[in-house]
Amino acid sequence: MFGKSPKENNPSDPSDLLDSMMSSQLAKAEEKSKDFEVFDSVEEDIDEERSEGVSNVEKISGIISPYFIVIVGLFLYEDNFFIGTILIAIGILSLLKISWEDIFNLIETIKDLFSSQNPKI
Repeated sequence: MFGKSPKENNPSDPSDLLDSMMSSQLAKAEEKSKDFEVFDSVEEDIDEERSEGVSNVEKISGIISPYFIVIVGLFLYEDNFFIGTILIAIGILSLLKISWEDIFNLIETIKDLFSSQNPKI
């Protein structure tokens, strides 16, 4: 009597109903894809910052770790001569950037000098 009569929201054709549902789903999908694009760009920025931080930490660690190994070797040298000597040697070799290949090549060169009659100099 005093209120409005309820409107009928029934579409006359089932294809109209399907079109309206599909258009609302497409609109929602577009909104989600825009949100993901923003999220992806933010994620890439975070990954770049992390990779810069990780590379800085790796550089610092590469510089500090040989000194740490030598210091630990010096502390252990009095209590355990063998382990202390090994740690000091490893620390010095890593400070001088000498690899195991370099050591093996040096040993082979020394062997060749003493084993052959004509040295390869």
